Amino acid sequence: MLKVSCLFVLLCGLLVPSSAQQIPPEVSSQITDALTQGLLDGNFLSLLNAINLEGLLNTILDQVTGLLNILVGPLLGPSDAEIKLQDARLLQLSLEFSPDSKGIDIWIPLELSVYLKLLILEPLTLYVRTDIRVQLQLESDEDGKYRLAFGHCSLLPRAIELQSGNPLSLPVNAVLGTIENALGNFITEDLGAELCPTLNSLVSNLDLQLVNNLISNRKLEAVNLDET
Repeated sequence: MLKVSCLFVLLCGLLVPSSAQQIPPEVSSQITDALTQGLLDGNFLSLLNAINLEGLLNTILDQVTGLLNILVGPLLGPSDAEIKLQDARLLQLSLEFSPDSKGIDIWIPLELSVYLKLLILEPLTLYVRTDIRVQLQLESDEDGKYRLAFGHCSLLPRAIELQSGNPLSLPVNAVLGTIENALGNFITEDLGAELCPTLNSLVSNLDLQLVNNLISNRKLEAVNLDET
C-alpha cells in the first residue's frame, strides 16, 4: 500500500509549457535515443550511488533532533542514522524548443528512492520523481556558423512520497515535512551540482550530424518566431 504523506510539488517552471514549440519527431527521437544511450553507457545512474549524502544527513539531523528530544527523550548521535539513494531509474527523455529564447530544452526525468534510518525512528523509504532540465543555446560565431552551447542545468523535484503500509507514528508525523523539505533542497542544489557536469560532457560529444539537424530546425523555428 502506498500512503502519500505529502506531495512536494514545485509549480513554477516545472511542467512543460503548453506554448513550447515542438521539435520534429524524427529529429527529437534521434537525439533522445543518442542521449539515453550515452547516459546508460556512461553509467549515469551509478553516479547517484557515489554521491556523498553526509551533508544531507547532517542537515536532517540538525533540524529534527531537537523536536525528537522533546517527543521521545534524549537521543544518541549521528552513528545511529543512515541514508542512501537506491533504485534509480531513467524515464523517457524529451526535447522542445524553448518558448522564451532561441534555444532547446532537454528534459530528463528520473525516479529513485531514498532509504532513511533516523535515530530511534523506524526506517523510512521515500520515493522521488525529479526532472533534469538542460537548456541549450543556439549561438553563432564570426563566420556565421551556428553551434549549440550548454546553458543552464537544473533539477526540479516533481514529487516526494513516503511509502508506508502502516499508520505513521507520532514522531515520524512530526518530522516528515522537515525531512521532505531538506530532501527537496538537496535535489535542487547539491544533486544538480553533481550531475550537471556529466550532462555537459555528454551533450558536447553528441554526433555532429544529429546536432546539425537540431540546429537547422532551431534556426527555422527562430526565423518563424521572429516573423510573428
